[in-house]
Amino acid sequence: MTNQLQQQGNVPAESNKQNAMVTRVAEKVQSMVENNQINIPENYSIVNAVQAAYFKLTEVDFKKKTSLIDSATKESVAFSLQDMAIQALSVAKNQGYFIVYGDKMQFTRSYHGTQAVIKRMTGVKDIWANVIWKGEKFDVEYNQRGQLAFKSHEVDWKAATGNKDDIEGAYCIIERDDGVQFLTVMTIEEIKTSWSQSSMATVQNKYPQEMAKRTVINRAAKAFINTSDDSDLFIGAINRTTENEFDNERKEINPEYEINKNANKEELDITSPVIEQPKATKQNGEISQEKEHEPAGTATAEDDAPPF
Repeated sequence: MTNQLQQQGNVPAESNKQNAMVTRVAEKVQSMVENNQINIPENYSIVNAVQAAYFKLTEVDFKKKTSLIDSATKESVAFSLQDMAIQALSVAKNQGYFIVYGDKMQFTRSYHGTQAVIKRMTGVKDIWANVIWKGEKFDVEYNQRGQLAFKSHEVDWKAATGNKDDIEGAYCIIERDDGVQFLTVMTIEEIKTSWSQSSMATVQNKYPQEMAKRTVINRAAKAFINTSDDSDLFIGAINRTTENEFDNERKEINPEYEINKNANKEELDITSPVIEQPKATKQNGEISQEKEHEPAGTATAEDDAPPF
């Protein structure tokens, strides 16, 4: 299997401890492809995507002096890399990022990643989303099938201030190959309710326009994902990347930490990790939850280009 992958350019020529996890994950995903369990686009290099993600997980943050890969079990790291590759996504293209829950890592899609995944699904032609700003006129109607349908959106480019308080809502349209379109609309109140269940307030406040689109795209995608005829492995990977999206009890850790030199000394069996919630601790007679952190790969005050 390894020789075959190397011939296809899907595994790096060298084989050492540093890339042992990359090789193993790439072989696992390639085996799924060869057994017709999943379909991967021809222009998607499994090993290049996994290698790029692995390097991202081991990047050094000289302020924090640790790495994200050191914060999670090796099995969950491998499984999260596998979920990314099954969906043919790439962190280099800002299509996702990694979050740690307790000591278990999980791959989470950005809205760019969700758009890419939906476009890969059987029967889907395109997906797009827009924000509705104050002062703009947005009209919908019920079509002959009794479904909510897009009618018009009169855009005022001056209304796009970038201020969260100026957003009235957002909508997403998914178009099938036969031209039929499906509309999902969310008011700003619905969007804020969704945000209130997440601990990504820093990103939401700094980039409300992009995060509003991300939220409505995720809602629109759910119906297509869970009614799709695509591979169960593919759909399972899609669902796992958002299953803890709005879990208030989660513990999120920044990914840019120091490399663990012994990270890949052991052989890994890629099995589905159990996502653990942070334990409550008792201090001065009071019960408190572990402190939440910014999600891995999302924007902080120093970031210029968050992955959304």
